[in-house]
Amino acid sequence: MNAKTVRINLPYDQADLKSLLRYAKAHDVEVAGRYDIRKPPRLNIWTHTWIRPGCRAESSLMFSLEFDWNAASLVSVIMQPGYDWQIFLDELARLESTALGDTVYGKRRAACGGFQDVQ
Repeated sequence: MNAKTVRINLPYDQADLKSLLRYAKAHDVEVAGRYDIRKPPRLNIWTHTWIRPGCRAESSLMFSLEFDWNAASLVSVIMQPGYDWQIFLDELARLESTALGDTVYGKRRAACGGFQDVQ
């Protein structure tokens, strides 16, 4: 299976986008986090951190999020095989709620497999 690219346009306040990327950089996958920041900015989300030897080989890339810094917008999501839109929304809710204190677009999965708004 191939990765699936979804083009979207989710605008953020410039300050919120800066906070999201700053949080991700501070929680890098190599220092107990699950995020990896690349240029242009692109944010990779991994299954788990690489804090112990062998963790990198066991960890899988889940999503790559591409942002347009000038428009302060999330413009595309690359979903790796085995991960879907619902899992992406859950991961986005986790990132937004920890970095911003609230969710903007993300939705957390409820225990029964449905989704719930994060308050």
